[in-house]
Amino acid sequence: MKALTSWRWNAVRGEYETGDPVPMEGTGEISAIDAFANKTMLLLGGTGFVGKVVLAMVLDRFPELKRLVVQVRRKKNLPGEERFYMEILHSPPLRPIVERIGGKEILHKVQVVEGDLDQPLCGIPPGAIEQLKDKVDVVVNLAGVVDFDPPVNESFDTNIYGTEHLIELVQLLNAKLVHVSTSYVAGKKNGRIPEDVSIGYFPFRDADDGRHFSVAEELQWYETFVNEMRQNRAGDPRPLRERLREGGMNRAEYWGWTNTYTYTKSMGEQLIAQTPGLTYSIVRPAIVESSLHFPFAGWNEGFTTSAPLVLMGGDGVKGWPVRNGPLEIIPVDLVASGILIVTAAVLCGKSKPVYHLASADENPIMLPRLVAFLGMNSRYKHKHKKNGSRLANLWKAYVDTQVITVESLAARRARVHRGLDVIHAALTLGKTILGPQKVGPYLKSLRDTRRQIRQQEVTLDKFLPFMFHNSFIFETRNIHEAARMLTNEDLKRVQWDPKTIDWADYWVNIHTKGIEKWIRPVFAGRRG
Repeated sequence: MKALTSWRWNAVRGEYETGDPVPMEGTGEISAIDAFANKTMLLLGGTGFVGKVVLAMVLDRFPELKRLVVQVRRKKNLPGEERFYMEILHSPPLRPIVERIGGKEILHKVQVVEGDLDQPLCGIPPGAIEQLKDKVDVVVNLAGVVDFDPPVNESFDTNIYGTEHLIELVQLLNAKLVHVSTSYVAGKKNGRIPEDVSIGYFPFRDADDGRHFSVAEELQWYETFVNEMRQNRAGDPRPLRERLREGGMNRAEYWGWTNTYTYTKSMGEQLIAQTPGLTYSIVRPAIVESSLHFPFAGWNEGFTTSAPLVLMGGDGVKGWPVRNGPLEIIPVDLVASGILIVTAAVLCGKSKPVYHLASADENPIMLPRLVAFLGMNSRYKHKHKKNGSRLANLWKAYVDTQVITVESLAARRARVHRGLDVIHAALTLGKTILGPQKVGPYLKSLRDTRRQIRQQEVTLDKFLPFMFHNSFIFETRNIHEAARMLTNEDLKRVQWDPKTIDWADYWVNIHTKGIEKWIRPVFAGRRG
């Protein structure tokens, strides 16, 4: 069996171009083409970053699929169906696919149903449920709250109660389930993380301190906590949203998860695993990053990937607290391929319960190297920059980016804030002497600087569990086995081979440029 060393999807020819290297050969135990032929897939969460690429890929790679039903949430006054045709199909990752396939073919194949994971049966209307019953072969769920630390009620409503609604829907439709979670449900662990799901799991379980975990008991805790927070307005004057956010993070910390997101996603997995008679597979991607090739190199969207860190590096942040280990990242098009490979295995009855989609077990990218890439981006961006402060541009271009300790980070922050306090005191004194008209603009600029620095600090702190505190490698044996079971014709359409990624080329020439193109304008608009 020969391993693929380089590949690129040719949308015109409808296959991978591989040059001299020979593609991986499949054993043919399953056929993804046959698995999807004349089948109906219900896709939930197709409007998100990963969802759009999965939607584009299944339309592009598997025309044999009989029907693709896409659930879309209403957005204010825009119904789900209108939103799909006005927003989703015209989005950058879908546009080239729509142009190649043609609008008529998509209208013939795609059915849009309005719904919401937070509602019973995922909010799909009764009439649509009756039409879909016993006709949907597989439900692929990518929906969920992906913010690290939202108010706990938002995360519970979608990631836990929403999973209950999902299970109810799948059972009513008599379908199979592919549920997309996150590999970071492992929580605060180190070493190799196996591909399994365990009812009653919590990251601190090995401490043997007498604690046990139960989703049912956590739901009881949640209901009690939220009711107390809503009633205790006088006892805690902070906004309710902030108290709910803090409560979720504290509860996650108690059990050993890094944040509310991973805590609630783990509970959603456990609900699925403990459901009798449910045919399912759970797909756990690592940190999902810009596309490698499909639908085009560098596509990215949103702020839940490493995008905030890349933008901070481009803005001149020089000190990065990272461990000497890998960062588990994976391009979004490989994630989409992995999801479709798993879906084929589920349809063929050859699936495993859990699949990690990650890279470090065979092609790790080390964190100190990523810091060097961040420095390269800052140097390139500011070396010939014409606007802004010349002195600041020179500093951002030529001062080296460094790996530092958490202690050094804290000391740097203290020095910066002491300096800002001195400047603020001087400007306040100047305001009394020179008047608010002359000094006011400088005080506003100082406030903006403080806010930007604080935002950077909060962002960096959110990523510290992945960059510094924990060191893990997610095992990916199951997805490799699933890919090897495919036919050679399947492997012309979908591939799983992170080993081929040249991380330097990817990070500098694809990922960073994609973030600058697709994310920075949105980020600048929010900040403005």
